Amino acid sequence: MKIPDYYRQFQNQPDEKKEQDKKPELKQPSSGGVKEHPKTQPKQVDDKTRIFQGNGFTLDQLEDWEDKTIYTFMGPVTDGIQHNVVLNIDKDVPFDTLFDYADWQIKTLEQELKGCMLLKRGETKLNNGTEAYEAIFKWYPVNDFRIYQHQVFILIDKTAYKLTASFTKKTRQTLGPQVERMMLSFNPEKK
Repeated sequence: MKIPDYYRQFQNQPDEKKEQDKKPELKQPSSGGVKEHPKTQPKQVDDKTRIFQGNGFTLDQLEDWEDKTIYTFMGPVTDGIQHNVVLNIDKDVPFDTLFDYADWQIKTLEQELKGCMLLKRGETKLNNGTEAYEAIFKWYPVNDFRIYQHQVFILIDKTAYKLTASFTKKTRQTLGPQVERMMLSFNPEKK
């Protein structure tokens, strides 16, 4: 049986669990009293970390680790699909302009989603006045089932944000306007 590459790192390693399960020897105090476990101190580690603040939690994130969180805001299941808004954040993107970033995203999506058709693209603004760019596509993930996808792109310094929402023909009319308002309310932190 072939072992996947990820698991090879654990192959031929001493079984730490077995080592941990061994009970430490009990020391007999010189006074002849009750047996005690030796005092153990937590191992001091010099990991370089920074505090990561999540939604209701914190974590000591190792310095060379990168947060790649994708935020998904779930909406109703209507007309056969689960509606949501997905937010992707990419730091240190190689683009200098919002147009270049949006153009690259649009071309990538057109290549990945065979049969998709770009319906609209152009400049827009977030509610706070920040420049943004939007694109609306339609495509058929399966025969006779059409999906509309609305994307909004923002570039602040070298950090790019992409908001994506998908609809059916019906929900594009019923849910679309309120979802678009939600997307345009996005307010990125300016550093």
